[in-house]
Amino acid sequence: MTFHRDDQPVLISPFANERVREWPADRYRELVDVILRSESHPVAIIGTRQQRVRANAIVRGFASEKVINACGSLAWDELLIQVDRAPYVVANNSGIAHLAASRGTWTLCIFAASHAMHEWMPRGPKVVSICRTLSCSPCSVGASDYCPNEFACMADLEAADIFWRFHSIRRSHKARLMPARQGEVMT
Repeated sequence: MTFHRDDQPVLISPFANERVREWPADRYRELVDVILRSESHPVAIIGTRQQRVRANAIVRGFASEKVINACGSLAWDELLIQVDRAPYVVANNSGIAHLAASRGTWTLCIFAASHAMHEWMPRGPKVVSICRTLSCSPCSVGASDYCPNEFACMADLEAADIFWRFHSIRRSHKARLMPARQGEVMT
């Protein structure tokens, strides 16, 4: 994974093992756009080789020197290095979010209300988990592609709102040198 700059990329892992835990691809595209307009960091979409085609929908249209699809291109030891070097990692409630949190990397976890956030969220002093809790959560939709509320707990989370909340917490943490909040719930 290379860029034409010395800057380390923000890592985004937009996949999970259940549809209900995945923030929609168009929201990830919006987030990438906000990151590129607000910061100087490039962005790398990470995942497995099988997720590469789905990741193309996120990176399509962005300049290749700013956004790359790195799905399937990192061995485990390379992934660990990239997570350690990343300015931050963005992921759904997935293994990558827990990995980044455990390594002390700033982590933004976009958490589906399908699971109890305070039980299952990644933990660490640099972790921000954002969830939109609805009256139906936590639910038991699981791997189903059907949700009576059209996955509103994920689909209704706005990219710019999430980014600026996360940015504000990181900035506040740097100013005060205090641990970040363990979770934030959007209602």
